[in-house]
Amino acid sequence: MSHTVLDSVAMSYQPVWNRRRLLAAVRLSVLPTDPASVDAAHLMKVLGEHWPVNAPVLMLALDSPSLLSQALKCAPVPNTWLEVPAMLFDHQESLAMLSLASRRGHQLVRKADLAAVRHEYISPLDTRSLLCLSAEEALEALQSRPVEGVKAPARPSPIVPGQIYRNVCSATLADHCLDEAGAWGILGWPDDDVLHEARHATPGCDPIVITLIRQGIAKDASIERLERYVRQDPVLVYRLLATVNAGGRHEVDSLRHAIMMMGFSALDRWLVGQSEGADNDLAMHPVRYGQVMRARLAQHLLDAGSDEELRAEVYTTAIFAQLDRLLHEPLDLLLERLPMSARVADALINHEGPYFPLIDLSRAQGDSAALPRLPEICAEHEITLEHANRALLRMLSTSRDHGLAPEPQAPLRGV
Repeated sequence: MSHTVLDSVAMSYQPVWNRRRLLAAVRLSVLPTDPASVDAAHLMKVLGEHWPVNAPVLMLALDSPSLLSQALKCAPVPNTWLEVPAMLFDHQESLAMLSLASRRGHQLVRKADLAAVRHEYISPLDTRSLLCLSAEEALEALQSRPVEGVKAPARPSPIVPGQIYRNVCSATLADHCLDEAGAWGILGWPDDDVLHEARHATPGCDPIVITLIRQGIAKDASIERLERYVRQDPVLVYRLLATVNAGGRHEVDSLRHAIMMMGFSALDRWLVGQSEGADNDLAMHPVRYGQVMRARLAQHLLDAGSDEELRAEVYTTAIFAQLDRLLHEPLDLLLERLPMSARVADALINHEGPYFPLIDLSRAQGDSAALPRLPEICAEHEITLEHANRALLRMLSTSRDHGLAPEPQAPLRGV
């Protein structure tokens, strides 16, 4: 087998969510496993082949100073930003290198602590920044929010408009950054806090997905397109399968088969009922779509040429991986209500069987803390790094958030 650069790097991803709570960008972390064998020109060429201009913005975080230095001298990849440590903007020699890269067409993103840059008038080279919030700054931001019934003006927020923020650990802080302080985006999403706040609410389906399906039915869309829409919401997938299987009259474990069994007219009427209890909390969308991304990655990790039934079952397995958190019930009880194959329960409950490696690896590739262990995880599951990386790039480059266009990308602006 010929050697490619994707054999020699580990990759993980983190979504960036905009003020509409839609996917605006993806941060791709790249860690060379054998730095001497990784060539930045080859890596950038491979990324260019996989990254169309209508994909989310790619924020490329190269975990190697030498690889970053090489990449800055390469031709830029369209729709891609290069993440650069803040210290490189502080020295004349490295700043000159960055200035040359910027003139070459590279879009640079400065990675910094908010404390180090919040009082700047303008950033070097007019770059956008990826800023890390400290616990003290997070508290200061929350205390700057206006209090209902209090006339005293709120203190100024430390959040600098137009930038991307990381370490946003609460839904309230995310709301402040995006809705009140004008942040461009949030790296990652406070899933745990959002789900904790929703723990007492009746679980609902995604109203946007319901609308898309009903519009598709009205336009006589193909069953394949309707299935793609349904698959965007884990709760809707589960409830549709549960409804079709109610009463034990049928044993339908395929989403496409469930749509066919119900029929388009009955599906439309059923969706009207689901829309009455739909969950309109925007903060839940990144939670749901994050699960969709992991499910799509698990599906892409299958070998090329895998049949559609296998791909569908792997997707369903992966989309149910965190269903207990959405429906507030134990996962084993939820799965008992559906006629799923033993392979599904083996993967999700017993952490074994043929689907578990795909579920485990897709989870790890979406966890930046697991990046150094990815080669070991791949080896454990007998999946090559190249295969895992190609699957990840295919998933990310084809991510279409509900089929909706993201907000127009504003030009990079400094603080």
